[in-house]
Amino acid sequence: MPFYFQFIFPRSYYGSGMTIPEKLAGKRVLDIGCGSGSFVFILSKLVGPSGYVVGVDISDGLIETAKSESEYHWKLWGYSKPNFEFHVGNAERLDELGLKAESFDLVVSNGVFCVVPDKDRAFAHAYNLLKTGGQFYLNDVYAEKDPPAKYKDNETLWCMGTTGAMRWDTLAATAVKAGFTVPYLTQVAPINIAKEEYNTMLENGRFLCVGWRLFKLPKGAKRGPSRVTYNGNIPGFPDAFPWDVDLTFKKGVGVDVDSALATILSASYLSDSFAFADASGSPTTKRNQNPFALIDKLKAEGRMPDSIYKVE
Repeated sequence: MPFYFQFIFPRSYYGSGMTIPEKLAGKRVLDIGCGSGSFVFILSKLVGPSGYVVGVDISDGLIETAKSESEYHWKLWGYSKPNFEFHVGNAERLDELGLKAESFDLVVSNGVFCVVPDKDRAFAHAYNLLKTGGQFYLNDVYAEKDPPAKYKDNETLWCMGTTGAMRWDTLAATAVKAGFTVPYLTQVAPINIAKEEYNTMLENGRFLCVGWRLFKLPKGAKRGPSRVTYNGNIPGFPDAFPWDVDLTFKKGVGVDVDSALATILSASYLSDSFAFADASGSPTTKRNQNPFALIDKLKAEGRMPDSIYKVE
């Protein structure tokens, strides 16, 4: 754990699992649903003084808390001024905040879209604000089957991300509708629904915290199947770069990938981390992987991750 986490998470952190995007130095990052600012403060350290982070949350109280902690953090990082700001705002109405279209290199969101009613609209706003070639790194709660609609008014179940969660296999269509690429699965962990009453209300449905990476590519971008070789220049990953749960690029080792992934790697902000050559044959690359199948596999292998949070 990086040393600076101890200054930010002394007691607890609420979310659906934290994943930090790659190559953050100098980048502009938007955190949708930033809460009290914990992740914004971490990102502000990682982007450095030449980068900038904007945090948005619907809660006035949480944004006030974030602002009250701001001076402490930018001084802790040794900056002469803050490289971040906070706004009260709704993920469904980000256009009301005066943020410029295509003004962010990366967009992140952690445990927020599961409590957003109009997910199509929220995805569309995230796409509009992301620069072409940028990445949307999404961590959220997903359901294996449709949550029972009759309990959407239950405050506890809604706020814990269950009754508002997307069914995992609807994400790709929602993302593509907004303009993003099909998502790649980066991490998965269970949720502990400890109260039997809630399990009954949720019809014993399963919910997981899941991480995905999605990209906004130039219109018409297309590269054929390629042999891709990682050059080791992503900070923190000198020897190997884990792309998703199925694929890790080792430095200097060519990997044949299909056209969709070759296009992402060659047309995104990650392009200078890879060398490209045409691949022979028709390689296939996994994407939009089933997180519930993966968690079952991990459990069977005795590698079940800890629960991210408990519903009780």
